[in-house]
Amino acid sequence: MKVTILCHELSSNAVMRAHRLAQAARTFAEVELIGSVSRKGAWPALPQEPWIRPVRKRRFPRFYETFLALVEAADGDVLIAVKPFLASFGVALVAAERRQVPVVLDLDDLDVALAPRSDWVANPLMMDLSRPACPIYVSLLTKATGAASAITVASTVLQRRFGGTLVPHGCVTELFDPAAIDGESARRTLGFTGPTVLFPGTPRSHKGLEPLAQAVGRVPGARLAVPCRSNDLAGPEWGRFPLDRIPMTSYRSFPIMLAAADVVAISQLDSEPARYQMPMKVFDAMAMAKPIVASSVSDLPMVLEGCGRLVPPGDVERLAGAIADMLNNADEARVLGERARARCLEHYSMRRIGERLLEVVNHVLRGER
Repeated sequence: MKVTILCHELSSNAVMRAHRLAQAARTFAEVELIGSVSRKGAWPALPQEPWIRPVRKRRFPRFYETFLALVEAADGDVLIAVKPFLASFGVALVAAERRQVPVVLDLDDLDVALAPRSDWVANPLMMDLSRPACPIYVSLLTKATGAASAITVASTVLQRRFGGTLVPHGCVTELFDPAAIDGESARRTLGFTGPTVLFPGTPRSHKGLEPLAQAVGRVPGARLAVPCRSNDLAGPEWGRFPLDRIPMTSYRSFPIMLAAADVVAISQLDSEPARYQMPMKVFDAMAMAKPIVASSVSDLPMVLEGCGRLVPPGDVERLAGAIADMLNNADEARVLGERARARCLEHYSMRRIGERLLEVVNHVLRGER
């Protein structure tokens, strides 16, 4: 059996959910991940895999060339489209109609909330219909979710809205193994010299970076490390925080960054995008047995129950207190980290995620919705 996974753009961080699903599907099928890629190349964290097939990204009117190339490449027995975009779900619907194969739509965000209608008038570029990722197309395809043979979702909040099967991001626990990496060596490699709090995700407005930076600034001697591109957190307003901007690394090198950190902080705000999104990096941090401080948003309380510290979103004082507790109480931090790894091994390994995904695939292959 072959599974084709379609990502609308291999050059954005959206590809990481597609890559994680591909890894899960590879536990039971031949897999190919296809998607458009811009001139700047693939997303920095995306590993180079022989089963990833890029197609050149174009705008309308030449987008039809990209679209047709993706349709031709989508030759799996099951198609999994990640996100309701023209270059993923739109392509999958056309390819499935031609080949009479089922389509699974995967939702890991409420993408219409990331580009709300209220912003369309103020920012005319968002309305540019020459962009295949234009919010208007995303809005229309979000309303067309019923055309899929099945839906998978990354959070229970998305499940309540769209139905479908919960398929967590999971983690390659064999790669993220704390026993395989020397923490002190990792710290020297990254230049961490004092207590270091790592924000492990891609900097975005709804991820609470400013409250987190304020909280870390209240912990004596602590610094906040954030993986950044050249333009991330580069404005002068960030100069007042104890912030270390570190280069983004590949997925296979990310365990080193986690091993070097003393605490991992996932500081989602209580916004509409954050409520629907489940941060992927929490599973990687769990696998690496790191003490985790997180906001009580989305499924974080459920996933981290008994193995992480939860604080109200946006509460700088409580966030600073939880971080200080983890830095000053090594025994508690170690116990929470060990519990987190045990839970990840039990529930969120690629084998476990593959089992969930295989159930969905088997249902659609039998013609069941």
